[in-house]
Order: sequence, then structure tokens, then C-alpha cells
Amino acid sequence: MKKLSIWYVMIFALLLGIISCEEIEELENCPDVTINVDNVSGSAVYRFAAQFDGIEDVRLTWSIDGEEIDTGNLSDIANQIFEYQFEEGTYTVCVKVASDTCPIEVCKEIEVDVDETDPCPDLFFEARQYERPNKYKFIADFPGIEDVRYEWFINGEVVDNDNQNDDNYLFWEFNEPGSYEVCIKTETPDCPNGTSYCKTIEIEETDIDEECPELFFIAEQDGDNPAYYFQVEFEGADQVEWLGWYIDGEFVEDSNNGDNNRFYYQFAPGRYEVCLKTETPECPEGTSYCKIIEIEGDTSVCPELFFEAEQDGDNPAYYFYPNAFDGIDDVTLEWSVNGDYVGASSGHNDPFYYQFGTGSFEVCLSVETPECPEGVTFCKVIEIEGSGNDCPDLFFSIEQEGNTPGYNFWAEFEGMSNVSYEWLINGDVVDSETMNSNDRDNYLYYQFGTGTYEICIITETPDCPNGVTFCKTLVIE
Repeated sequence: MKKLSIWYVMIFALLLGIISCEEIEELENCPDVTINVDNVSGSAVYRFAAQFDGIEDVRLTWSIDGEEIDTGNLSDIANQIFEYQFEEGTYTVCVKVASDTCPIEVCKEIEVDVDETDPCPDLFFEARQYERPNKYKFIADFPGIEDVRYEWFINGEVVDNDNQNDDNYLFWEFNEPGSYEVCIKTETPDCPNGTSYCKTIEIEETDIDEECPELFFIAEQDGDNPAYYFQVEFEGADQVEWLGWYIDGEFVEDSNNGDNNRFYYQFAPGRYEVCLKTETPECPEGTSYCKIIEIEGDTSVCPELFFEAEQDGDNPAYYFYPNAFDGIDDVTLEWSVNGDYVGASSGHNDPFYYQFGTGSFEVCLSVETPECPEGVTFCKVIEIEGSGNDCPDLFFSIEQEGNTPGYNFWAEFEGMSNVSYEWLINGDVVDSETMNSNDRDNYLYYQFGTGTYEICIITETPDCPNGVTFCKTLVIE
């Protein structure tokens, strides 16, 4: 028996050794990855090139001091090259190669020392794919840009020299596959010999052959409010399976036929890039269409509001979750629907719940703070489609009785005299209104303690067998 145990141990050790050797051999077969750094002495602009061979179908992730900056596919040379404009200081720049067989991360430490005595501007611009793979948006961004006139060049030819200081953009569609050198150049009285900054853009045949839809949307301001309606308007929009709205590169929400491809957004003061994006089987790399929205005002005093809307199953009701902001626990969050106040909530973790009828509803979150006495508001449009049942459109109003903890509730909805309904507080029935009853007054009075309460009216009728509910939330402090 003892010999048998020894044999088992030897066999297990042999198998473990084979597995370990396979892992070591697999890692030894990984190529060496290096980062080449290119910088003009005294410039804050650096170019990093990841150099390696033998890896296919991977993704690169660039990071600065541990913060991810840029990720892309190896099939595009632009993703092997990472360019960045720094401030003075010491930085650790890393590239991570993500593959199943070769998980590699290589880093370089750089010391950025800007030459303040150089009379030439330190030019720089970003390059982004725009709307389709062969169309680009180039964004000039460098110190003193507002005082410098410059020109855009592609393969040595001037392509734009007008209004460059207006928005500092160049939009360009490359109609032929190939390699293109895109540059900005300038001369100033202090820099008479001129200076330039260039990037190489690679356009593949497949970038041009993709059949991407021509996206477009209309932006319409909501009166004098710092809010906009964005309406999808392009041929075949109803045939596109998915459309997404992005603000400054961040996904905000889907657009679909349920909301008539309409998007509503409330902005804080500032400058925003609003984009509509899609991907289709014929356009796997995706395409987008963007517009710039500018909102005037002081950007420093009012919180930036936002909330997520989540439907309560198949019910015509939603939970609204406010995003956190500094000081959210110290203010009252007020909610309105189609301009009518419907309740309040407090804190990031306290969702507001609301029951809708059929139709289109503008739900708004409003906040006032000592630093923002005029208040700020954020709104979304919720579309509720008919259920096929003829349910009454329930509603009631609320009024506090002086400074007491007592509140009056009045039911007000069409056909009210022809239905019986119940009043509920936090799910418990507190009163009933019975059709043709002498005691019926369509009114509820209730005295509350401190806390959060959900007040509802609910009814079922022969034409509405599944019932319908209307609720408001009341916060008593």
C-alpha cells in the first residue's frame, strides 16, 4: 500500500511538472514588447510607439500613472502609437497587451521639462474617427491657441486656413485607401521659421467599403431653459436596430422607436459634444454624427444633475435614481411631471417612484443649494404606450395643512364618479371611495411622522381588469 501511495505522488508530481513547463514555454514564446519614446527637447508633446511582432487579434491599453487613457485594435497602426500633451512633471506611461496567451505590460518613466523660453508655440492636435471609419475629426489644442493663426495640411497641401480660431476643428473624409500625413503649421513674428506638428492616418480598403447609414439629428433648445430636444432625422432610421446617445464621449441612453427616437437632456453651463452612434452588420466599426452644444452661465456654482430611469417590470411606472453629486445628502430633490410638482426624495440611494398613465411625460429633477439659489433642473421624456385596456387616468393633488404634519389629498381624474378606488400609504389601505356611497368625498386627510411615504390610489374596473395605480412620494423631515 505504501508503494502504491508513492507511485501516486510521483505521477502527480510528473503531471504538475508537465503543466508548469507548458506554461513557462508559452510565456517564453511571447515576443518582447518595447516602448519607443519620441520627443522634441523642451516640448510637452510626447509620442509613444509600442514595438512587437507575432501577436495578432489583441487590444492595447495605454495608461498614465495607472489611469487608462487609450485602447484600440492592433489592426490599426494608430493604436500602436499613443501621443499625449503633458504638463511639467514625472509620469509613468505603460502599455498593456491583452491576449489569452501573452499578458504583457511594459512601462516607461518620463520627465517632462517644458522650455518656456522657446518662442514657437508647442503645437498639438487630437485625431478621432467621426461618423464613419474613413472620416476624421482633428481637434487642435495647445497653449496660446487663441493667439495663433495656423493652417491644416494633408500630404503637404493646405486644406484649411479659414476660421481656424473659431472652433479649432478640421473635418476630413478620406476617399482612397492609403497613408496620409496630417499637419498643422504656423509662423509668428517670434517664430519666423515656423513650426509644425503632424500625425499619420492609415485608411484601409475596408474603411471605405463599409455601408454605414448617414446619421443625422436636429437639436432644438427647450425655450430659454439650458436643455435641448434631439430628434433623430435620417432615411431608414426606423430600420436601425440600435442607436445610442453620447455626451462628451460618455454613453447616456439608448434611442429607439418607443420614444420616437427623441432624446431630451438638461445641461449645466459649459460646452458639450452630443453624438448619435450606431453599429450594424454592414457597418461593424460603427458610425456617428455629432453636434456641439454651448450653454452659457457660471460653471462653478450649480451641481450637475442626472438620473437613471428604470421601468418597474411591465407596469407603467418608473424608479428614478439620481446620480450622486457633492452635497446631495444635504438638499431636497424635487420631482415634477409635465410641469406639476409630484414629490420629493433625498440622497443618492433614495429612488423616486412614479406611476404614469398612457402618453408622453417630461420628468424633471430640480435642486436648489445656497451656492445655486436660482436652482438647476434636469429632465427626461418618458413614453408610456397604451396597454389595450381602458383604464382611468388616475391623479390626485397634495396640500400641506399649514406648518403641521397633516396633509390633504384630493382625487382628480376624468370619470372619477364612475369608479370605486382605494387610498394606500406605503402599501396599506387607509381609506376607500365606493361608487354611489353617501360617505364618498374623494378626499383623504392624514397626519404623518418623520419619514418617506408612498401615497397611492388604486382601482380595478371591468374595462381595466389588471388594475391601475397612481402614486406620489412624500418626504417628512
